[in-house]
Amino acid sequence: MNTSHNAADLQMIPVEQIVILNPRDRNGRVFDEIVGNIKSIGLKKPVTVTPRDDLGDGKHFLLICGEGRLKAFKALGEKLIPALIVTVDDEDAFIMSLTENIARRKYSALELLMSIVQLNQQGYDKKDIAQKTGLSLDYSNHPPAKPGAFGM
Repeated sequence: MNTSHNAADLQMIPVEQIVILNPRDRNGRVFDEIVGNIKSIGLKKPVTVTPRDDLGDGKHFLLICGEGRLKAFKALGEKLIPALIVTVDDEDAFIMSLTENIARRKYSALELLMSIVQLNQQGYDKKDIAQKTGLSLDYSNHPPAKPGAFGM
């Protein structure tokens, strides 16, 4: 990952200007808890975004971290959300998003495999994948699934 990005900037930005970079399905009960927590005590941690000029439809930011928080803000009818704005390229944004998700929750083996395959398709070798995700080289060293395998 390129570590020579600009310092982060905390701003209130319109929720409608954010595109989700790495969307994922979430448990409805967990989402309801996120909405309830934000409604009762507020947002504890801002979302992380990176600016983009080429998204169209009035969108100006890619969401790196905080999909649940962003969706909760939308569900609550909020128009602005606190956002940590970092300037990184698409590759670094994807890696940041993936590693945030891996660190935050326990992935199923299939979800991890799909992420490893996606990184491999982007040109990363197994050693790079292990280093960037914090997974062991043994874990990321399994051959990527062929399209159609495991229902993919």
